Amino acid sequence: MALDHPIIRLYDYETLKCYVSSNSLSQHTSSVLGLCWNSDCTMYASCSSDGSIKLWDGVSNRCVKTFDDAHNGAEVTSIQFSRNGKYVLSSGKDSVVKLWEVTSGNILNEYVGVTQHNHRTGAMFNHTEDLIIAPDEKGMAIGCWDARTAEPHPHLVSGHNNVVRSAIHSPTMPAFISCSDDFRARFWYYRGI
Repeated sequence: MALDHPIIRLYDYETLKCYVSSNSLSQHTSSVLGLCWNSDCTMYASCSSDGSIKLWDGVSNRCVKTFDDAHNGAEVTSIQFSRNGKYVLSSGKDSVVKLWEVTSGNILNEYVGVTQHNHRTGAMFNHTEDLIIAPDEKGMAIGCWDARTAEPHPHLVSGHNNVVRSAIHSPTMPAFISCSDDFRARFWYYRGI
């Protein structure tokens, strides 16, 4: 739990005890904007308006890796682990979606072609992790790329009348939901996604 605060607090929901990393220097220096656990809950990742991504040991709550200036100093607005936990997908206000290798910290792919400057929007994998999907605030559309080659697919016309703020993909089928500042949510079922 962070809630626009730089310090991440983990809570034991049975005892309501709060746990904070023992090294205060490893915390973010500005608001935490996203947090995601890997599938076996041994590690979690956080992203922040300080422009960094941090990987944390899920047991000791110790920071094990930091990617400083992950999006060229811009806010990092979303973070997501791949199912196997080997990769992390991030998006930032530099309008670039990046795929990182967890062990090396190297960028494997960059996905460009959407505008993400003013709003905290996110990127996601589709259910097979073959595609990357991210809202485009300029065109009120949804960008889509091949996850392995970073080749862009045609943008999906969202049908929204305002900025698409969020989207979440089903973990099991080719469907997702998009939400917009037009106060509508749209359900998508698309075989190519």
